[in-house]
Amino acid sequence: MQYPVWQLPVNGGLLIALISVIHVFVAQFAVGGGFFLVMAERKGHAEGSNEILQWVKRHSRFFVLLTMVFGGVTGVGIWLIISLVSPAATSQLVHLFLYGWATEWVFFLGEIAALLVYYYTFQRCISGRMSKRDHMTAGWLYALFAFLSLFMINGIIGFMLTPGEWLRTGDFWDGFFNPTFWPALVFRFSLCLLLSGLFAMITALRIPGPETRETMVRWSAKWVCLPFVGLLLGAAWYFAALPPDQQAMILRRTEDIRPFVLAWPVVTPLLFLGGLAFFVKAGGRARAVLAGVVLLLGLAQVGAFEWVRETGRRPWVIHGYMYSNGIRAADVERMRRDGALSLTAWAGAHEVTDANRLEVGRFLWAQQCSSCHGMGNPMLDMVPRAARRGVAGLEAQLAGQGKLLPYMPPFCGTPAERNALAVYIAHEVERRTQR
Repeated sequence: MQYPVWQLPVNGGLLIALISVIHVFVAQFAVGGGFFLVMAERKGHAEGSNEILQWVKRHSRFFVLLTMVFGGVTGVGIWLIISLVSPAATSQLVHLFLYGWATEWVFFLGEIAALLVYYYTFQRCISGRMSKRDHMTAGWLYALFAFLSLFMINGIIGFMLTPGEWLRTGDFWDGFFNPTFWPALVFRFSLCLLLSGLFAMITALRIPGPETRETMVRWSAKWVCLPFVGLLLGAAWYFAALPPDQQAMILRRTEDIRPFVLAWPVVTPLLFLGGLAFFVKAGGRARAVLAGVVLLLGLAQVGAFEWVRETGRRPWVIHGYMYSNGIRAADVERMRRDGALSLTAWAGAHEVTDANRLEVGRFLWAQQCSSCHGMGNPMLDMVPRAARRGVAGLEAQLAGQGKLLPYMPPFCGTPAERNALAVYIAHEVERRTQR
């Protein structure tokens, strides 16, 4: 089924990237932070330190507000933007993994309930009106539910990159336990633990007692440094599990991804060194600045990885099944034979004429190009790419997509429709360059 395209003044792919990176950054902290909270509370009980317990309680409040409120809002934002920008792919994921999503939502409900119980009974535990064991059980339940949410989402996200045997069998489990499922889970869970330490260092710097503050800052820094073994092994395993064409896509074929590919191996060791730096005593202001820098490095690390992973799917949104513009591979030949207009109720026309050529081109741009490219927008801007090519040059490029340009979806339509798209792009590029 073809869906109408929601056109924005800003490239839809860029909006998806920005919202997704911020959400993943917070959501992965939500997973690792559950384990951190319980282990930090356990440390406070073992040492009989009321100051540690009071800090963990304050940290849990910050945790609730950031992960459940802000994280929940950005999660809804992802569903909204992907359903508008890429409705066909969203529909496919919902229908294929309906019970997988339902299971994840049950786990998320468990997260909410367990975390609220954990936070609102913390003072009762400190005052002795609730047993340590019962309170920590609520924390462990939250950590378990959060990990299971990660487990479910990891399978669905990994499916889009490496559907594996699902392309042949159509089986739910073949899609869920896809070739990158386990390496991605190792990588992401290691990153979750690392992020829990990053955020904890920020709040630990506000502990009043200098001795306890130093202890917990260093203890939090261990959570940044120790998961690096799993992080690096998971990343290497992840890359090795990709098909050769996707490895080549990431390493060589696209210029716009290269800054992120180069940034990841730079940012990652800096993040590790930033964690190590907290084992050296320094002034409070210097450490606060360092904590902010390390937190930004963590965001950059997550952003670089997610950008590379998303771009590594090109020219697909579901590898081997659906192109990045929402057109299924199975529909390409039919669209070339019968035309893109004849298969779409939203086109407003059924054939190309001199009178409607620009309007048809505008529709084809929205249908087949706008999910990745902008026109005068910051992401994959078509204006500098198409300048001075002319209609003939643009038609040649469109004809070569999927062949000479394997990282782009093939043009799906008749020669007349291809000409209409080239005329529209040339017209828009000329109009914008003459401003």
